[in-house]
Amino acid sequence: MTATLAGRAAATRSVAALTIVEVSGCAERGLVARLAARCSPASLAARFFRPVSGAADRNLLTLLLGPASGRAFLALDAGRPVGLVNLAPSDAGEVEVALLVADRWQHRGVGRALLEHALADPRWAAETVHVTVRPENTAVLALLHTLPRVIHLVDSAPGELYFELCPSAVEPRPSAGGPRPPAEEQRPAAAELLLAG
Repeated sequence: MTATLAGRAAATRSVAALTIVEVSGCAERGLVARLAARCSPASLAARFFRPVSGAADRNLLTLLLGPASGRAFLALDAGRPVGLVNLAPSDAGEVEVALLVADRWQHRGVGRALLEHALADPRWAAETVHVTVRPENTAVLALLHTLPRVIHLVDSAPGELYFELCPSAVEPRPSAGGPRPPAEEQRPAAAELLLAG
């Protein structure tokens, strides 16, 4: 099943089709590696909150794919990887979200499309998710406030802000988490979106 949404494009930008797929096999691993190669060390460092020498960092692919208990969704433009979002349950029962968009595709709605797709998935739609952002990352901070979620700043540390994104009808809950939706309620892994290109 495919869903099409109108992008919030500026009048001067063209519109391109973007496909979002769940990362599940060797072919997608190769695409994730290609995405990492299209990202600058600065973008990778912003994603991991530490310096990254580049796509050649040996642990990078494993980190981008996330833990087996989580999910990763990859955005493709005509088969080219342009963004990735990870949702990963922690040992404390919290669901953490991480986002990476290729440098040339930043500020075009890819991050928003990935987050909306991932958070609408029945496995996560009722979950409070946690996001860590650097205070100077104003683009991501603005993006979080546009999502159909209630956003709460729950903590901060030097150079880091910690947010909870709650389903609109749900107040923040203790970090111990709660039950996850059964696997049979899973959403189809692919969607097609129209974005500014």
